Amino acid sequence: MIIEKILNHISNWGKFWFGLIFLGSIFNAALEKFNFLSDTPYIWVLAFGSGALIGLIAKIRGAWL
Repeated sequence: MIIEKILNHISNWGKFWFGLIFLGSIFNAALEKFNFLSDTPYIWVLAFGSGALIGLIAKIRGAWL
């Protein structure tokens, strides 16, 4: 029962989670390479937030592009 709900959630929100985890990690690594942003506190919030936003837009649209 609970496993079925979890799998259903993952299949419905897959694009959002992909954007949050994968794109957020890429954005975080890229932003840390900039010298003027590397010592900014909570830069990871911006990185993962933008990844989540892109994933949410992709979920609403139904496609990445």
